[in-house]
Amino acid sequence: ELKKEHTVAYVGDGVNDVLALKESDCSIAPINGSDAAKNVSQIVLMDSNFDSMPTIVNEGRKAINNIERSASLFIVKTIYASLLALLFIFIDLKLCIFYNALTIGIPSFILALEPNYEKVKGNFFINIFSKAFPTALTIVINILIVVILGSILKLSEEQVSTLSVILTGFIGFMHIYIISKPLTPLRMILL
Repeated sequence: ELKKEHTVAYVGDGVNDVLALKESDCSIAPINGSDAAKNVSQIVLMDSNFDSMPTIVNEGRKAINNIERSASLFIVKTIYASLLALLFIFIDLKLCIFYNALTIGIPSFILALEPNYEKVKGNFFINIFSKAFPTALTIVINILIVVILGSILKLSEEQVSTLSVILTGFIGFMHIYIISKPLTPLRMILL
C-alpha cells in the first residue's frame, strides 16, 4: 500500500501483474509481455531491454525540471500582471511593460531544451510558485514605489512608465539568474 508518499515503479509482464501495474506510479512492461500487462502499463519497452531505463528516467527528469524553470518565468508575469491590474483599478496610470521577449520568451525556450537530469524534488507547483512569487511581488512593489514617487516628484507618465520598465526588466533578469544556477556556458550567454 502506498501511504508514505513514495514513488513506486513496477515492472511486470504477466496477467498476474496487472493490479500492481495499475496501482504503481510508473508501470513498465516488456513488448513480449502479456497484452493485459502492456495495456495497463505506462511504458512498454519495445525491445524488452531494461538497459534503456536510465535513459527514460533522465528524459523524464529533463522534462519536469525544464518545465518547472520555464513555468516560473510565465507565472511571474501572470502574478505581477494580475496584481497590477487589481491595483491600477484604484490608481489611474497607463502602464505598458514590454519586456516579455527578453525575460520570458527567449529564456524559457533555451532553458526548456537544455539537458537537466537532476533528481526531481518536492511538489511541482510549490517549486514553481516559490521561485515566481517573490519576483512578481518585487516587481509590483517596485512599480508601486515608482508610481508613488512619480506623483510626489511630479514625474510625467512617460518617465514613470520608463522607470517601471527598467526596474521590471532588471528584476526579470535577476529571476533568470536565480533559476539558471549553476551557471553553464549556455546560461551565461543567455544572461
